[in-house]
Amino acid sequence: MYIMKNIKLIAVLAALFSMSSCADLDLSPLSEGSSSNWYHDDTEYLMSLNDLMRAEFYPIDSYPWDDDVFSRNSQEEIKNGNMTSESGTAKSRWLILYKAIARSLRILNNLGDAAETTDITPANICQYKGEAYFHLGFSYAMLATYYGDVILDKKGMTLAEAYSASRSPKCEVLDYAYACLDSAAVLLPDSYNGQLRPTTGAALGFKVRFALFHEDYEIAIAAAEELMNAGIYSLEENYQELFQKPYSNELIFYFQGNEDLRYYCADLYGSVNNYCLRQIGGNCNRGPSIQLVCSYLCTDGLPIDESPLYDSKNFWANRDPRLAYTVQPFILKHDPRYADYVWTRQHEKTYLDLIAKGQTNYTDSLLENKYPEFFIYGYEYAPGPYDVTCLNTKTHNMDRNNDSKGSNEHAAYQGFIMKKYVTDDWTDYRSVGSHAYNTFPYLRYAEILLSYVEAKNELGQCTQEILDKTINKIRERAYNGTSLVYPYVKMDSQEKLRTIIRMERRMEFPFEGIRYRDLLRWRIAEKVFNTSEYQLSRAWSGRADWDGKDMSIVSDAFKILLKNWDEGNYPIGGIPEIDEDGLPDVEYMVEEGYQTRFYQYRFNKDKNYLWPIPASDLLVNDNLTQNPGY
Repeated sequence: MYIMKNIKLIAVLAALFSMSSCADLDLSPLSEGSSSNWYHDDTEYLMSLNDLMRAEFYPIDSYPWDDDVFSRNSQEEIKNGNMTSESGTAKSRWLILYKAIARSLRILNNLGDAAETTDITPANICQYKGEAYFHLGFSYAMLATYYGDVILDKKGMTLAEAYSASRSPKCEVLDYAYACLDSAAVLLPDSYNGQLRPTTGAALGFKVRFALFHEDYEIAIAAAEELMNAGIYSLEENYQELFQKPYSNELIFYFQGNEDLRYYCADLYGSVNNYCLRQIGGNCNRGPSIQLVCSYLCTDGLPIDESPLYDSKNFWANRDPRLAYTVQPFILKHDPRYADYVWTRQHEKTYLDLIAKGQTNYTDSLLENKYPEFFIYGYEYAPGPYDVTCLNTKTHNMDRNNDSKGSNEHAAYQGFIMKKYVTDDWTDYRSVGSHAYNTFPYLRYAEILLSYVEAKNELGQCTQEILDKTINKIRERAYNGTSLVYPYVKMDSQEKLRTIIRMERRMEFPFEGIRYRDLLRWRIAEKVFNTSEYQLSRAWSGRADWDGKDMSIVSDAFKILLKNWDEGNYPIGGIPEIDEDGLPDVEYMVEEGYQTRFYQYRFNKDKNYLWPIPASDLLVNDNLTQNPGY
């Protein structure tokens, strides 16, 4: 105890000498002017508020935290349940949220007499207050979501107060967060001319998100209805285009792409090479999981274990269109187009030579024109185990397929890569920074609609009218551009609708940082994570120079993979059972030789639903308690 107290004293003295307080509460950041020499005019207020609009202050839940992503290079502490008070994730999010709170409070405190001491107009004062309340409400709601009871500071703490502050009950923190978002909704405009700033819709939208998470269903419903009735936002007509364009009227809060996009939205675009083909400079360290692919409904609205439309030998067929918009499709051996596809590949060069000689203009049969959905980043995506070459659409040469299961064990382990967000001009990852103009949708209108119908259903208030203006609108949009009629959702029991809504959210929001929060609030994280991560059976021929023909040099493990391909059971095989939460059981695939267990995850339901309070703050504050289990 003596040693610990001395460590604490040293830490406090060090903090004082460095002119900072408890760093995580960010009471006096050296990067920003103090209230005594700042906040004199519009420019200084806007500079402070603009800083809070950095993506850093709106952290994205990392995709490998949930079951939609396969990550082969690292075990994630979230899935493993081994996060500690020293973990960077827990520390960084606590730090950045309290930094936003401290800065927002300073802005509000200085705006109190701005009308008398500055030339700032009343209209601008309202806007600045609204933005500060917005950041304040969002940050406190995030803290309550991940840490539970947290320190509640409504006025701006002194050093002494910070070092003795206690945690406030989560309900009090949420009440204050909701009140701040309400104030922001009243003070902020509906939109800005060409500017990315908080709006009334964003304040209401985040209130919906956090109220739903904390099962404050009536609050979520009221905020959603106000937003829906305002008529400000609408669904993008085409689902795929939503993620491949710089702006949409569906976006409520977002970060717009530009030439610095790789660094601006680090959780997605900064690691985009992890989802890219090796052929163009990526490495496919991460990709869509087998569980995600199995979770998409068939076009009759039924899961694959119930639908007569599901074809286990061609799992792309008769599936919700969002599957092919989210995961890059490829030709399977039992696809009706497969024979024509192989023939076209074989004659590609012949056609090109004839065209070059002016002997024909029959270009419709060129592979990239005939099967455009099977191309990505300028390369044919052909992960079948016999595909040791792939078409380069720039040169029309058949290049070594470094992402083929037949030649490289470090390629896309699951056979799947991301399609969502990817545009055709991303022909080379190394130049993606100058081409990536699409936008990351931090909060969009579809989430409001699905949150509204879920809250209504949980209160037993769902009606056909509500289904028609929420989930059916979203399904109708998903099928736009196809010749198919979307599967209409009819009124049913609360339990059946709950399953339908949960599966709809999974199909609608992959790779948007939403799934992990859904697993937490539905209290099914322990069911999802106390299982294995799966990979396609060891996908290597045993020889890097395999030509796709000589079977004498092929490893035994790879022969199993070839057998599965030849029999039309690649990469899934069979039909997994889908439970009431929309979760597929793929464990049987291990015994059948389609999949192997990669990582075994662990999640402690008595501990891991909350994150640990950072040790650095516990060290300097004896009144600050830790969450259970840490």
